[in-house]
Amino acid sequence: MAEELMNPIGYGGKAQKPLAQRLTSVRGKTIALLDIGFPNSGVFLDRMESLLKDRYGVAEVVRHAKPSPTRMAKPEVRKDILSRCHGVIEAVSS
Repeated sequence: MAEELMNPIGYGGKAQKPLAQRLTSVRGKTIALLDIGFPNSGVFLDRMESLLKDRYGVAEVVRHAKPSPTRMAKPEVRKDILSRCHGVIEAVSS
């Protein structure tokens, strides 16, 4: 019987989708803050919202939450973010 060895490093191929273009500035933009459900994520995002508005001139912050860290955001949440936000920040905190 032949054995198959697999390389754990990965295939090294290119991503199927190009990365989104980076924003040159967040001033005047709408930014989504996505709470992914870790402890203290809300505390982190509260501070992030203040900094984005006060220091970086973000016009609006949209807040959403995932059901848990291991589950994807609901389709309506993803649709809302894509339809009205220029960027998104996911909170990873503990």
